[in-house]
Amino acid sequence: MTDNPREPLNLVERMAKRMAAEAAQGVSAQPVTPSFAERVAQKVAAGTAVTPPAPQDAVMKNGQGPATSVPQNAAVAVTPMPARAPAPERSDDAGFSPATKEVRLDFRVLRQNGMITPDNLSSALSNEFRAIKRKLLQKVRDPKTRTAVNNLIMVTSSLPGEGKTFSSVNLALSLAAERGLRVLLIDADVIRPSVGNVFVSPPSDGLTDLLSGKVKLVSDVLHRCTDVPNLSVIFAGNPRKNSPELISSGQMANLCRELSMRYPDRVIVLDTPPVLAVPEPAILATYVHQLIMVVSAAQSDRHQLRKSLEAVSACQNVCLLFNKAPRWNEAEYYSYYGYGYNTPSAPADSPAPQS
Repeated sequence: MTDNPREPLNLVERMAKRMAAEAAQGVSAQPVTPSFAERVAQKVAAGTAVTPPAPQDAVMKNGQGPATSVPQNAAVAVTPMPARAPAPERSDDAGFSPATKEVRLDFRVLRQNGMITPDNLSSALSNEFRAIKRKLLQKVRDPKTRTAVNNLIMVTSSLPGEGKTFSSVNLALSLAAERGLRVLLIDADVIRPSVGNVFVSPPSDGLTDLLSGKVKLVSDVLHRCTDVPNLSVIFAGNPRKNSPELISSGQMANLCRELSMRYPDRVIVLDTPPVLAVPEPAILATYVHQLIMVVSAAQSDRHQLRKSLEAVSACQNVCLLFNKAPRWNEAEYYSYYGYGYNTPSAPADSPAPQS
């Protein structure tokens, strides 16, 4: 150890001392390129601004484009990529967006009227409507593509009280139980609507509000059934003076056409007024692909039925559904798979399909 230790020198002082020593010795050596740190020290000693080193010339890297040389330990500014906007939810043009409003079935009313309930699809009535829907689906679906092409089904009757709404709701519930099939039930009986009776707190807006222009979008009156996810409903709407004219108007024809073509897996069931009660069902028959004429036992006679069929003859596919049929040896075939033990509480409203 020495009594006078050397004072530590900073970078600038060491550089100056080195240059002074080389000048005193007269050393003539190859010029040495100072490092970036030495240049910084010189700039600091001279009081000038420090400029970062320029990158090397761009070179081709693997023939894919220029690559830039970046000094080690250098801070690289990274520009964040803009956040990708989330993909918009599926919506259809012309206001045909999926149903966003929800309704619930009134199971108590369904059971009181002896109708199908989603929690009992093994009843005798459910089995009968399965047979009905099988015949309908043969004409609904295209045999090659299996898409729903003839999917507008109109349900009517000759006289009031024959069970057309009973048949419409049960048919819609049976079709909605089909795998890969969506069902839209429309209450087109705007004079005496009754589809809303089987739902809890049905909304007031519906078909008449859409056809009159009060409601602009179909999605505003389209309600999804929470108990049957594949089932959607459009209720009759608020009564108007010209309600009968609305269901026979050009707007109704356009609505049927658009709803039919909108989804390849949808079946539309329209509950319409009785044919002999009002003339509008005869016009609606020209819009649909299939028609079900509900015939109640011991209620409409042969003359009335013939007159009704002549009124809806514009539809090429007309089927008869015999409702409130007497029980003819039902135990012989309802007992299969236990159907005979799940007969509904209202046996008089049992339909039997007739072609």
